[in-house]
Amino acid sequence: MESQARSDVARSRRAPQARTRVVVADQSSITRAGIRAILERSASFAVVAEAKTYESAYLAVEEHGPDVLVVDLDLGDDTTAGLKLCADIAENLPATKILVLASTLSEMIIVEALRRGATGYMIKDTTSSDELIKAVRAVQDGEIAFGHGVGALVARTFGAARPNSDKLTDRELEIVRFVAQGLGNKQIAHALFISESTVKFHIHNASIKLHAHKRAEIVHRATTIGLI
Repeated sequence: MESQARSDVARSRRAPQARTRVVVADQSSITRAGIRAILERSASFAVVAEAKTYESAYLAVEEHGPDVLVVDLDLGDDTTAGLKLCADIAENLPATKILVLASTLSEMIIVEALRRGATGYMIKDTTSSDELIKAVRAVQDGEIAFGHGVGALVARTFGAARPNSDKLTDRELEIVRFVAQGLGNKQIAHALFISESTVKFHIHNASIKLHAHKRAEIVHRATTIGLI
């Protein structure tokens, strides 16, 4: 799936050939340079601005209208500033998608970031270059992107809070249908251009809603109620 450049941003503000324009916000200049180097290996990516504080990050998004903001929530050693940035971008500049690239795995912070508008959450030390690229593309395309360990943690938190009678989302149903075809998580992730962790997250949610524990039970119950 090829990500589409935003139509509401003037072409004069797009980097040549870039279909994914990114603002990187991180207090470490070395980290910002590393993310830029990874993304700009491909001509389809352009890091149009860098920032290290809430104020500079918000102004960069406002000025450049990027497709994706890649942000470490610890801006100026203040996680609340990063969370506020997510909320303000989501509310005031919603065309820009938010991918958090954090240093630590914290259930409370992950949940709060998602509630405030982030649609992706990766951990720096466990994210490869290819996984970062896929995650940026996924959130640009409106998908959820979770790094190693994040999906299961989020599923446990949100799954426990949701009524089991909720209907399957379109993405959950799509993945259940792939499961019914006998595809494994890695194959499904490849087919949908998302991470395996994200696939596991959706399967976990589907299993809760269908009152099923194993993949075969998920397929059986989805078939029984006419979903597949």
